[in-house]
Amino acid sequence: MTYLLLSVLCSSAIFILFKYFQKFKVNTFTAIVINYLIAGITGFSTLGEKFDLERISSSPWFTNALILGVVFISLFNIMAFAAQKLGPSVASIANKMALIIPVTFAIFYYGDSINFLKFCGIFLALIGVYLATYKTKVAGQKIDKKLILIPLVLFLGSGFIDAFLKYNQDLYLAQNTFDAKLFPAITFLTAFCIGAFVMALDKSKRSFDRPTLLGGVLLGVINYGSIYFLIQIFNHTSLESSVVFPINNMGVVLLTAFSSVMIFHEKFSLKNKIGILVSVLALILIIFSR
Repeated sequence: MTYLLLSVLCSSAIFILFKYFQKFKVNTFTAIVINYLIAGITGFSTLGEKFDLERISSSPWFTNALILGVVFISLFNIMAFAAQKLGPSVASIANKMALIIPVTFAIFYYGDSINFLKFCGIFLALIGVYLATYKTKVAGQKIDKKLILIPLVLFLGSGFIDAFLKYNQDLYLAQNTFDAKLFPAITFLTAFCIGAFVMALDKSKRSFDRPTLLGGVLLGVINYGSIYFLIQIFNHTSLESSVVFPINNMGVVLLTAFSSVMIFHEKFSLKNKIGILVSVLALILIIFSR
């Protein structure tokens, strides 16, 4: 339960922090690149034992960590853009309702149980995602219709990350505490290397003012925690992943939505409110279907 709570808090904090980036004029791309460096360093600092590059490169999960690193930095930038242009709750809902993808993966790949309640929950979750993320205005300004595709990209990308992370956890990290810490560290450092290369080519994407540096460092620690604690949930629970993902993701959705209203006074349309309620109902059905 402790790991679950920490995972929810870290994941929710990411979306709220992205909104603050806009308020304090943080260079988002630079902060994200710094975040990955700090997340990688945080991971290595928690290893508790020596490691060598040969051992890392020969690990069976090494290539998968590189793949996740590429997806991470791509999706993180999209997530930051969505939080700033569509609101943190929309970005959070699209991101976390992607649980449908790893849940479906768990059912077909790992043989997780499937019944009428779980099936209805997955179907309602699809409807809830659309209604909850649908917006025509943010802060009184009309949204470019092209931006409506952003939640869909977040949905698919986040779903892939969760399913792929679970796959690696089950295959390589469940019985090895050292690799469970090292895997996310390598993933984050891969993302950092890609981001640093882009910054070197494009001056507009680099800025080292104080708010950007502080934002990047804070985001890095939180981001490492969100992935590490998620892995630890699976390592310390007997619950099926098709149950863990709904509980974890719904906690993030509700906490982020509540924070958005309390901190940023974000407004929800009737359609958004219905979508959130439908999403909650969907997740309740999934949780009680076990």
